[in-house]
Amino acid sequence: MTTSAASPTPPLGTLVARGARRRCPRCGEGALFKRLNVMHDHCAVCGYRYLEDQGDLFGYLFVLDRALFILPLIAMVFLRVWVPDASWFYVVWAVLMIAVVVTLPQRTGMSIAFDYWLRNRRPKETAI
Repeated sequence: MTTSAASPTPPLGTLVARGARRRCPRCGEGALFKRLNVMHDHCAVCGYRYLEDQGDLFGYLFVLDRALFILPLIAMVFLRVWVPDASWFYVVWAVLMIAVVVTLPQRTGMSIAFDYWLRNRRPKETAI
């Protein structure tokens, strides 16, 4: 199921699902990672280069990490000051910390998919 560069970009939901499965956003078949969080440079199936620049994913991962994990942890620490004997605090904190580590490849894959979607939406630069 390889797609050429001229074919239309799939919907964002499809791209994000491919990224969550740690697959190439363009074709959905090639693996994104060699190991847990070590990425391939390009797709082995369709040849798509995942990152044009190494800093491309910083903004996406920053938002995903802060919005989904870090801000709830900060809120929990703040609430812990006001609820001193809440054992639920330690359970939820441990679950969130484990989720931060375990979901890193999926979050990176979704970030790559979102980057692919944005790259295909912006107008192509033409040589003058």
